[in-house]
Amino acid sequence: MKLITLTLLLFILTFPSRAQNIILARPSQEQLAFHDLELGVFIHYSIDTYAERGAPQGSTPASAFNPTALDPEQWVLAAKAMGATYVVFTARHEQGFCMWPTTTTDYSVRNSPYKKGKGDVVKEFVDACRKHNMKVGLYTAPWIDSHWEARKPGYKPGNTGNIEKLNDPKMYEEALKKEKAQIHDLLTKYGPLVFVWDDHFGRSDVLDAEPHGGKFREFYAALTKYAHELQPKCLLLGRDVEHVGNENARASYPLWNVLNTIDGSNYSVSSTYRWDQNNYGEPTGKFYRPQLAPTTVALSTGGWMWAGPRKPQTLERRMQAYYETVGRGSGIIVNLTPDRTGLIPADLVAAAKEMGDEIKRRFSNPVVLSTAKNPSQTLKFDGVKTFNHVVTMEDLKDGQRIGKYTIEVQVDGQWKTIVHGQTVGHKRIDKFDEITATALRFTVTSSLKRAEMRGIAVFNVN
Repeated sequence: MKLITLTLLLFILTFPSRAQNIILARPSQEQLAFHDLELGVFIHYSIDTYAERGAPQGSTPASAFNPTALDPEQWVLAAKAMGATYVVFTARHEQGFCMWPTTTTDYSVRNSPYKKGKGDVVKEFVDACRKHNMKVGLYTAPWIDSHWEARKPGYKPGNTGNIEKLNDPKMYEEALKKEKAQIHDLLTKYGPLVFVWDDHFGRSDVLDAEPHGGKFREFYAALTKYAHELQPKCLLLGRDVEHVGNENARASYPLWNVLNTIDGSNYSVSSTYRWDQNNYGEPTGKFYRPQLAPTTVALSTGGWMWAGPRKPQTLERRMQAYYETVGRGSGIIVNLTPDRTGLIPADLVAAAKEMGDEIKRRFSNPVVLSTAKNPSQTLKFDGVKTFNHVVTMEDLKDGQRIGKYTIEVQVDGQWKTIVHGQTVGHKRIDKFDEITATALRFTVTSSLKRAEMRGIAVFNVN
């Protein structure tokens, strides 16, 4: 965080009585609900799955999309078994292939052998989600459409990631018109969506030492505003949800779901955002955005799209991802990848279920539970209890407030501090060596304003 932010935060946390007039950014009802979704699944599946190794982006013909056993219901059931509450599907990935029969391009399922050109994978996916009571999200890649760009004069293979291309007025207008038409399809034909991952929003603007800005930033702002006109309650990556800054399932700690932006508007990335570095947020920032951590490496080996056999990671690695994201106050979205048949391989489905079962096993039966609102409270046990985890949740409706806290336990009549914590946010999981005690005391020692708790739960995880 910037020095000025750290100085201000230290002042506020040291003299909280002088901070009561500070205006904190507050989440919308949709953002609060998104916090509660916690765990999502990403389904990366498109023409990329069928691309020949080394083939230029966007060059794989539509005729290559011809799965033999495509079953979106299998994807959704695998996600549900993991404990996910929502699923995001790649409606259009960077190659430009549309998984619905759009009229915006001839590069879609409409011109593939799948169901003789009559298929609509987006609809099949949406229907499967709603059948099994899962929230629906979709992915698009506004900045990169390799197949579309390859038809433009002067196109150079491998140049689709050039931000400066949007500085060309003709390219900008044509690209924005196409993207608006495609997002119009997705937000008007398939019912309400909870989330749209409009890939690269803001992040790619700041991958170099200095932000690029320019027409790139304007492009995403225009598209996001248009999407919100179509579905005001649908959250979009960037404006409404912040990327944690890596794809390794690791949120920073402390973690604030609040930030300032590089241009002062709500249509750009955090002013402190750095790829693959700590992105703490800014506690007194202007904009509230739940942080979200995507990962493909935490569940299995391999990249986002299927490119050959992959192996599940160990359960320990999968649970590490959970602790370092949900346990630090962010959400997590885990990649599940269908193979060329159109199904997620059985070993990945089993790994997803194993992870979901383990989360339930660890966190379904608290030793002690409090739903009191007080920022400082004592949980008196009914006798002696043994435990090694404490899960705390802050009431965020008026903004994130807790900056520091302690957890103490009473052993043989004496109080002993076992945790010096920082932010809580939506959820904080503290784990420690097993201890046996007769009471637990949670105390907020510093906060931006008076905090309210949502829950404190004590668990013994063996």
